Amino acid sequence: MEKVRIAVIGCGGISAAHINGILAEPRAELVYCVDIDEEKARARAEKCGAKVATDYRSILDEVDAVDICTPPHLHAEMTVAAAEAGKHVLCEKIMAIDLDQAEAMIEATDKAGVVFMIAFVLRYRREFMLLNEICRSGRLGQIHQAYAQTSMMLGIPPQKWRQSVETFPMGCFLSHGCHYVDQLIWNVGEITEAASFGNAFTFHEWIPGGDDTSVAIFRHKNGAVSAYCESWATPYPMTRLRIDVYGKEGSARVEYLPDARRVVEVCDKSGWNRVWEFDPNKKELMDVFGGAKDMHGQISHFVECILDKKQPTTHGREGIKAMQVILAATEAEKTGRIVNVQEFLAARARR
Repeated sequence: MEKVRIAVIGCGGISAAHINGILAEPRAELVYCVDIDEEKARARAEKCGAKVATDYRSILDEVDAVDICTPPHLHAEMTVAAAEAGKHVLCEKIMAIDLDQAEAMIEATDKAGVVFMIAFVLRYRREFMLLNEICRSGRLGQIHQAYAQTSMMLGIPPQKWRQSVETFPMGCFLSHGCHYVDQLIWNVGEITEAASFGNAFTFHEWIPGGDDTSVAIFRHKNGAVSAYCESWATPYPMTRLRIDVYGKEGSARVEYLPDARRVVEVCDKSGWNRVWEFDPNKKELMDVFGGAKDMHGQISHFVECILDKKQPTTHGREGIKAMQVILAATEAEKTGRIVNVQEFLAARARR
């Protein structure tokens, strides 16, 4: 296989970044832009010279892999169908709308022997890779605490699929917080206990399936503790995105500043040092759709795994972990107690 032939399925907002990543990858070829809304598919395809389709099943014989950028209630169906056709799968987060569907996706792709990767894009951005390298290097000493926060204002009205419990039975914590829970797991270690609180003061009518603001606490297997704060309902965010990791020998931070610059900073006995900075607003760093070029690392890893027959860093078995933790944390809010993640999963399996 000289190039991996890819179809992007779902041509909404996030597809622009995925398409740009494919265009930037010399070992990949974007063959199709697929959407049930032909105008959306055509608008994307015209930017990049791809073909247009409205039925994803009709084009599976013409590609080697699919990049699923649809709403989450469609992920399981599309992943299973692609796997049964022998196609490799990159699927946007959240992996599925429930654990049963997520497990079915893993089972189908395992059975088919295809590459299955969840789009936890942060793991493939340089700033987060650098944070992970710092955490794993021992430079911070024993890690005892971590903190993640992200704040934004969701557009009103949200997309129609977000407005239905059937197609979006969740809120910001599961849908978006999975990125940051995954980061806490990746940088600090497995999460064993969880709890959360949330509210929906702003979007309770628009997003009936869940919260628009959430706070969670976690204990990790190694004894470290961490916290996560998120809101989709903050019109004037002071912190757009920040992850802090604290150890006995030093601390590290990734932060997205108000001017959109991204920085990595370390504080230790040598002082406070900015070790990396990136400005995505520079024209040479913009993609064909006017966004920042920040998807190439993820697409490159996906293609590499296909060509070299490797398992992705964010395989479905890794992608499901954040779902498990978040669902355990939300169970804690319902029951009024801290929930042990493994006990929660064992109880679920017995049902």
